[in-house]
Amino acid sequence: MASQTIGSQQAAKSKLNPVTEQFLTFSLANDQQALLPTTQLLEIVQIDLTQITAISGLPSPSVMGIYNWRGEIVWVIDLASMLGCKPLYAQALDLGRFQDNCSVIFLRSLNSVIGFAVSQVGQLIRINSSAIETSGLTLSPVMAQVCQGSWLNSRDESLLVLDGNALIEIVHSYSST
Repeated sequence: MASQTIGSQQAAKSKLNPVTEQFLTFSLANDQQALLPTTQLLEIVQIDLTQITAISGLPSPSVMGIYNWRGEIVWVIDLASMLGCKPLYAQALDLGRFQDNCSVIFLRSLNSVIGFAVSQVGQLIRINSSAIETSGLTLSPVMAQVCQGSWLNSRDESLLVLDGNALIEIVHSYSST
């Protein structure tokens, strides 16, 4: 009987103190916003595209090249292209502008740092983890590997919730192909 009371108290407590997590918002494509949990986030840097060294013969067209981040050479990936959306340069052309810089979100997984280029970074927000909807999404195979669900903001816009570990795993799979 006592365990039921304790369980009831814990359930009531969790309703009062919902589990929230901090996320970074960013533009994945011109019409799609996304979220990344900040647990793996190292830094966000606005860089000139000339600072990314292109390398020919790369295993994926989404790999933009390498970048010297704090003395460490890291891969920079066009995140939109990797996930099957329009590449960054095509998104900029759609808006009638030339893109000469981008925001790079640096994530860490195990002993590896990868930079993911996006057109625009938004803000840091805290959301209740129970507000992430995991059903009803129709996704491409690659997007299904990295998407944990979607979250509806106050403007009724659906933002995709991405998994940083899964993103890095896809990049690591490029070297094995």
